[in-house]
Amino acid sequence: MDQERKLETLRQYAIELGADRAVIVPARELVVKTSAWARCFIPACKYYGSSIMCPPHNPLKPDVTRAIVAEYNHGILFQMDAEVEDFVGPEWRRRHVPGELRHKEMVARLEGRAFHMGFPLAMGFAAGECSLCLPQTTCAVLEGRECAHPLQARPAMEACGFDVFSIAHQVGWNLVPIGNDSPRDQIPCASLIGLVLVV
Repeated sequence: MDQERKLETLRQYAIELGADRAVIVPARELVVKTSAWARCFIPACKYYGSSIMCPPHNPLKPDVTRAIVAEYNHGILFQMDAEVEDFVGPEWRRRHVPGELRHKEMVARLEGRAFHMGFPLAMGFAAGECSLCLPQTTCAVLEGRECAHPLQARPAMEACGFDVFSIAHQVGWNLVPIGNDSPRDQIPCASLIGLVLVV
């Protein structure tokens, strides 16, 4: 199977896993900005410092991410629609977790499929905090132990400096900022975006 067909197979697999849309993007078009990474701590995200996948513990600062992206040719970018209610209001910390867990599983499975199709350096990035353990338990790695979910844990794109809003805009996807105080009637949609880099 040639590379073009492999990439299309992976794109289709993202849809099979539950993505509402997926595209193949040239790695050179993936926007990485220090300002996007800094949004994890200015103002501080409620999960800042909570796991090895989040700043300041995540070693993939923007300069490292740029160097990594430069070694890849393509990415499979996918978007999974979510319920707006899961990301606004006082209950968002609890309500958003099931969707994020499903999203992280999709990233891990897509990365795994890419690996077995001949892309041994496939690397996945998810969305949000590492909800595999949080908020029920603390991050095992930060306590000097092995990661409890090494095959599913992936850093958020933003935590590595990817400008998800710019990337989504480039491929024509609707994406709006959402905060827990956002008025529900002013938020038209919600989604989670993931990325798997392939050489």
